[in-house]
Amino acid sequence: MRLKHWLIGLVVLIVAVVVAGIAILKSQDFNQYKALIAEKVKEATGRDLTLAGDVELVISLSPALAVNDVTFSNAPWGTRPELLKMKRLEAQVRLIPLLSGNVEVNRIVLKGADILLETNDKGQGNWVFNPPAAASTTSSATSSTAPSGGGAPTTLPVVHSVRIEDSQLLWTDGVTKQTKTIVIKSFTASADSGSSPIEIALEGSYNENPITAKGTIGAVGALLANQAFPIDVTAEAGGAKIALKGAVAKPMTAEGVAVALSVEGNSLADLNAISGATLPPLGPYSLAGNLSNPSGVYKVEQLQLKMGSSSLTGDASVAMGGKKPNITANLAAAVIDLKDFGVKPAAGGGASSGTTASTGAANDGRVFPADPLPFDGLGAADATIHLTAQKFIKDPVTLENLALDLLLQASKLTIKNFQSALGGGTFAMSAEVDGAKTPAPVALKIDAKQVEVGTLLQTLSVSDILQGGKADLAVDVTGAGNSVREIMAGLNGNTNLAMGEGHINNRFAKILLSDLFQLIATGGSGESSNLNCFVSKFDIKKGLATSTGLVLDTNGASIVGSGDINLATEKLKLHMDPRAKQTNLANLAIPVNIGGTMASPSVTPDAAALAEGIAGAAVGVATGGTVLSALAGVAGTGAAGSATTTASSGGNPCVAALNGGTDAGATGTQPSTPSSTGEQLLKDPGKALEDTGGTLKNLLP
Repeated sequence: MRLKHWLIGLVVLIVAVVVAGIAILKSQDFNQYKALIAEKVKEATGRDLTLAGDVELVISLSPALAVNDVTFSNAPWGTRPELLKMKRLEAQVRLIPLLSGNVEVNRIVLKGADILLETNDKGQGNWVFNPPAAASTTSSATSSTAPSGGGAPTTLPVVHSVRIEDSQLLWTDGVTKQTKTIVIKSFTASADSGSSPIEIALEGSYNENPITAKGTIGAVGALLANQAFPIDVTAEAGGAKIALKGAVAKPMTAEGVAVALSVEGNSLADLNAISGATLPPLGPYSLAGNLSNPSGVYKVEQLQLKMGSSSLTGDASVAMGGKKPNITANLAAAVIDLKDFGVKPAAGGGASSGTTASTGAANDGRVFPADPLPFDGLGAADATIHLTAQKFIKDPVTLENLALDLLLQASKLTIKNFQSALGGGTFAMSAEVDGAKTPAPVALKIDAKQVEVGTLLQTLSVSDILQGGKADLAVDVTGAGNSVREIMAGLNGNTNLAMGEGHINNRFAKILLSDLFQLIATGGSGESSNLNCFVSKFDIKKGLATSTGLVLDTNGASIVGSGDINLATEKLKLHMDPRAKQTNLANLAIPVNIGGTMASPSVTPDAAALAEGIAGAAVGVATGGTVLSALAGVAGTGAAGSATTTASSGGNPCVAALNGGTDAGATGTQPSTPSSTGEQLLKDPGKALEDTGGTLKNLLP
């Protein structure tokens, strides 16, 4: 029975303690802390905290203090008086510390909070506080830390956890005037003490796109003191997984960032709602690197970027201290495939269809588009970028061992030191665009050596016109304009293409050469005809491209030509003069004129030449006249060389014929004086074969 009495006594004691505790709680006037709390907040932040409602005591297993209608004042320049407006604030208080007169809060709950974070037109945030001077705060504290009820504590309560429910965060950028809203379904932050790391967890949405985050951040004391603030947080938003780990030396001013950053997701388009931009559906993607901002320069070192099958590594930085961002990057890639970045091959197989019209909004049947080029965007930033890539792919072309330097200064873009291997040869380029001037001056140089001609033309967005042979290409042009059409209308410079033994696409030959196709197709297949060589030279002055040397030689015929192309009007004025190599083909060797436009060329027999009996003359010499003997050098069947001579050997027979029957470039000797009518024809600057229609616009930049 004594045990029973002991148990009854213990229960009575527990009840007595609980009743006493409740009595103590009820006897406390918690409103006496309102002034103290407001004063301490003022000391720490320089802002006013207003607790408009009475502090209520909610008796339960976890007693809580609650107050309605709480506000925290905004910066003096803010767009509204309050940084924070809240419907209800609850604080769960620990019982035992209360017995000794201390207030220790297990958890603070904010319900219906409306938080405004904003910057002014100078970029200063309203969360940057300016506490009063130490002397004035000390004086104020001395006169008001003892409420009239007596015995009130003189320190702020210890808070272990904060929870925000059903609230929203409004962000306003005073510089860009952009506004964003984050809905907070729940947010928790907890710490053992004011000097302990804070564990956080967030569940909410942005533009109706779910957001979650969890991890640890620095202590409240470190934040308020603007001291080293560690971060170890993972988040999910816009289909992306984001991780941040490191520290910020001065969190209130975002100085001294040293954070390892990683982002990965399935598609950039999933980020549209989060970023506010319209991103393409590219991916999967990932980004990782070490982020820092010494002296106001944001750096990403040990950068690793993956987009689809493409991958980049290196270092990059952005300096924000000037009038515009200054970007510096040193990047290396194993593979860059432009399809991973949304670049698609040209539709329709380039110019093999025979026409290539403008794809601008107002399609007027022209080849060169009048759409404004985005030169205005060159003023958005300055940049210095060095890039190397083992493989740079623009389907169906692959550049290998690519290296280039890009410089953007004061709206002037310069691309230099562009070198790569291409199609068994080498490809080099340089370019300049000065977007600060109107019209914008542009310059382009291309130097390609011994590149497979089909690959070379595909690089210039022409797919399957010429194939198989090794080719050299030199382009040196300048112009000015804010659209391709304007630039081409005033273009100056020259182009030079020399190709050895290869093939010409029969579909293109039928469209461009009409009846002459049967002449050149001798010995070819159903899809292509053999070429012994091909040379195309143009001088360009004020938008007029004049052929200064073109020769096309096949097993069936040698063709030379003359004329020009007006790049401003896109009108063709060309003449084709064929010479048959076989007697049974001589009746097909009819000179033709090519007219119309680049988008819609027309081919007609040269009536004047027929009337003068030039075709008959061709028949006469086809069996051994002087013209045939001269053209034998072009065909590779006479003294000028063999048909197996190619550009790669330095003995391109078409080049030799244009040089008077001797390949001066190969031998180092001066061209000989033309000794026959045929050689004189080839030497004449006005004679050339025109690679016209949609093809020419790609041979000319």
